[in-house]
Amino acid sequence: MIAILDYGMGNIHSCLKAVSLYTKDFVFTNDKTKIENSKALILPGDGHFDKAMENLNATGLRDTIDKHVQGGKPLFGICIGFQILFESSEEIAQGTRKEQIDGLGYIKGKIRKFQGRDFKVPHIGWNRLQIRKKEKSILLQGIPDQSFFYFIHSFRPTDAEGNAITGLCDYYQEKFPAVVEKNNIFGTQFHPEKSHTHGLKLLENFIQSV
Repeated sequence: MIAILDYGMGNIHSCLKAVSLYTKDFVFTNDKTKIENSKALILPGDGHFDKAMENLNATGLRDTIDKHVQGGKPLFGICIGFQILFESSEEIAQGTRKEQIDGLGYIKGKIRKFQGRDFKVPHIGWNRLQIRKKEKSILLQGIPDQSFFYFIHSFRPTDAEGNAITGLCDYYQEKFPAVVEKNNIFGTQFHPEKSHTHGLKLLENFIQSV
């Protein structure tokens, strides 16, 4: 069974629908027992980094995710689920005094906002994926280099560990990590469930690997 985590983030329906194309053995849940019994865990959704981590910490789901990962089971983060795989973020709700908030820390790197007058923020729409280390990638098998995927985000990873990056996106001449794969940790900044043929192929690759 694959557990899709219910942790208070938005835009879940399209993810559930896409996963259902390739398996019926999945559940949308925040039940710790079901997560512990799952073979893989998906962190989907739209939202803010600080809110996502606040929800995980307040509900105790952070510990459940840590146990899942430490047990060697696959974890796949999408969009905000991708960003919280990293060490920290500067995406803090207005009115707080924190300078940053800690993430799950499975992949080295910090989440920072696109900066510069040339950048249109948020980054919304279709953009090409530059594939790296395809021979070592599980997610990107059967997907051509320079394929288009759908993005919507204002923050991206910086100072990310290079060995974990299997896909990059070029936005205003800045390359940022868009796909990461490290042991049993997987993530995409874009929404594969909204990226038509290639996005669905990526989800299929992950599900088949499980």
